[in-house]
Amino acid sequence: MATVEKVVGSNVVLFWLDEHICQDKNCIELKEKFESNTTSIYLFHDVNQCLRFLPSIGDKKLFCIIQGKHAKTVIPVIENSATLPVVYIFCFNVTALNEWAQDYDCILNGGIFDHEDDLLARLTRDLADYANVKAQEYRFKREACEDWAANLTKSAKRFRNEQCTLPYRTDPLNDQEPPGEQPE
Repeated sequence: MATVEKVVGSNVVLFWLDEHICQDKNCIELKEKFESNTTSIYLFHDVNQCLRFLPSIGDKKLFCIIQGKHAKTVIPVIENSATLPVVYIFCFNVTALNEWAQDYDCILNGGIFDHEDDLLARLTRDLADYANVKAQEYRFKREACEDWAANLTKSAKRFRNEQCTLPYRTDPLNDQEPPGEQPE
């Protein structure tokens, strides 16, 4: 998975803001499950620490989990600082944030969850969907590069076969070939 992540995951940032998540003895199994999705998950227990981290994301794809009590403080900043972020709110009282969350596309793209397995399933699906989109983009770019290379190769062969009017080698990559003679 590390090799795939270097290609797709290098453009992904996953972080989790929760007062309890950074404590070693809390959510051990859950953190292990999340880390099986990615090797780079950033855990924050402090809102200010999380907010200072946001500018370092740049143009990477952001997936983040926010503890419900911090949602109204952090999510407006996230939505304004990241490109199409996906936010998952993890809280025990989903209905308390439902109406407020309707104003934020980043939450509508992620969701509000009160059970860790549901959150993990959704995050895993969203990461898979993102990886598939990137794979399609890379396929398209690969095909475009292959077409370009083929056209350049054709042009190079045509140029090589045409009569040269300047004293250049007929094959610029062959140092053993004498320079062509300039026509009279």
